[in-house]
Amino acid sequence: MASIVKGTMATMVHVCKGKVIYQINTSNHLYQLEIDSNEQEWASTYLLPSFKAISLMRWIRMGIESGDGTFIKLM
Repeated sequence: MASIVKGTMATMVHVCKGKVIYQINTSNHLYQLEIDSNEQEWASTYLLPSFKAISLMRWIRMGIESGDGTFIKLM
């Protein structure tokens, strides 16, 4: 996981039905993270066009561990 969040940026690519999609481009792979902005924890949080990927590590880890498709490798 360190290669995903160390020195990389998560860039918002689109929003649809409350789902915010970020892409994280590493030197080897392109990943996609889906965040449900309708969840209570996001009620008072600003979603910016880009974040340091490490700032989203909690959701990246949850997506990896759950295997529910909220964090996937695109390439």
